[in-house]
Amino acid sequence: MEKGDIITLVVGVILVLIMAVVANPQVQLFPGQPAPVPTPGETPVPTPVETPVISSTPLPTSTPTPVPTIAPPYQIYYSSDPFTYPRFKMPENMNTFGAGDLLRRDEMVTFAFMNGTRGGLSQKFRVPYPVWVLNTTVTADRNPQYGNFRMVLCYAANGTIIDGEEILNRGSMTRVVETSGAEVYMIITTAYVDYFRIELATPRDYYDAYTPA
Repeated sequence: MEKGDIITLVVGVILVLIMAVVANPQVQLFPGQPAPVPTPGETPVPTPVETPVISSTPLPTSTPTPVPTIAPPYQIYYSSDPFTYPRFKMPENMNTFGAGDLLRRDEMVTFAFMNGTRGGLSQKFRVPYPVWVLNTTVTADRNPQYGNFRMVLCYAANGTIIDGEEILNRGSMTRVVETSGAEVYMIITTAYVDYFRIELATPRDYYDAYTPA
């Protein structure tokens, strides 16, 4: 090949290469080590922070010992129709009932009472306790020498007398009754009595065990 031809060939190759670079700048004339491709950075994962849990349940506190309560005693009134009762008259002889019973030493709870100055027949009522007492106090200050109080407790079904008491002048008396659940009533007569009060009470154990909820 002639020298002129070689030069022409070299010039042609150079021109071709220049045109290729101009047309595609990414073409490398002299390939070497590939350019490092940047690796996208890893997004750091946040470390979870534990939030303290506050319980809504209140902390246990010491519970005070409950104190037993006593319901207010209910009042027994006189009946408005005494002549419909099976017995409405006082027995002739009150000596059969004898003296009063001994006062119980248990803790007693008063659950009912009746008071007044005159006599009559009480309303009918029921007592749920196996053992209970009638505590009667009579005041006769104006004419103590003539004071007289008499009471009998009767079954409402047939008028049978359960127990009775008589207080002459003035003073107190206790009767222990062992009748429960049956309907009963009281017949009362007074003479020269300023005031009387009958309290119905039962031992605390019976009150707690048998008092209706």
